[in-house]
Amino acid sequence: MEKNILSQLEFFERLSESYDQLISWPTRIATEGMFFKKLVSDNKLKSSLDVACSTGFHVIMLRRLGLDAVGIDASPKMIEKARTNSVTCGVTVEYILGDFTNMSKRFSEGFDLITCLGDTVAHLRSAQDLKKLFQEVYKSLNPGGLFVIQGRNYDFVMKHRARFTPPTGSRNGTEETLFFRLLDFNPKSLNLSVARFRWHENRWESSVHTTEIYPYLKKTLESVLKSVGFAKLVSYRNYNFEDYDPNGSDLILIAQKKGVLKSKNSSRREKPASRPEPNLRTVAKKELPPRMVAPPPFKAPLRKSAEKHPTRRKK
Repeated sequence: MEKNILSQLEFFERLSESYDQLISWPTRIATEGMFFKKLVSDNKLKSSLDVACSTGFHVIMLRRLGLDAVGIDASPKMIEKARTNSVTCGVTVEYILGDFTNMSKRFSEGFDLITCLGDTVAHLRSAQDLKKLFQEVYKSLNPGGLFVIQGRNYDFVMKHRARFTPPTGSRNGTEETLFFRLLDFNPKSLNLSVARFRWHENRWESSVHTTEIYPYLKKTLESVLKSVGFAKLVSYRNYNFEDYDPNGSDLILIAQKKGVLKSKNSSRREKPASRPEPNLRTVAKKELPPRMVAPPPFKAPLRKSAEKHPTRRKK
């Protein structure tokens, strides 16, 4: 069956209403919270920017960790959902409609932490786009700031032709929604399809949305990061700081900008030419859930043996 290949923007616009069901945020945030808690605490981070923030829950998480948190996304519907989610969660954060093009020129101050999570980099069409993103991130970071990338491990995907990820779903009363994600292999790219099945009014409704993505290998990502100036790179297989595994399903990269981090406690603002965003200085912090209590302090992340722990599969 021939698929209708959507543009990146149209793909995410169509997924926006059901995206939070697809991701299952409570489980994901519980898994990732301790990782980011440690980064924030160990490096004394004060501000963050989430690139391609989707419906905003990573930005909300980082705000709850005490950061001056900002999210940016090119999808108007995703930004609208993100703002609704922040109100529902009782957290005031800053969401900006836009992409990474000239991102560094949009802000009057740099960030201590920039994140690009959920396989975002795989949606960049070319090596030139990848380099442009990394250049904009580098310019937007304070000296000594951190850049965190998370996504599928395409070294594993391409070697094993791994087409599927585990299905996800949710239930609301008598309604049930199931999601299946699969890959089709092209000569130089992949087709990512998200199939949605919804049990509604005693019948199943279904839809399939497909877009093209690009399988950047670990060595490619590291090479481009170094080429734009990042001095220090470390890689993990999951959010437990376990060593990267070429046969694992996920890849997390942390790159550090040259210099010494000297961040400020200040409210993040877009430059005056843009529409003003909410004031963050008077925000009351919401108590973190129990699973995000700060771990015992230590000087460097513990790197555990990859052989003793099963891979945790995420998006």
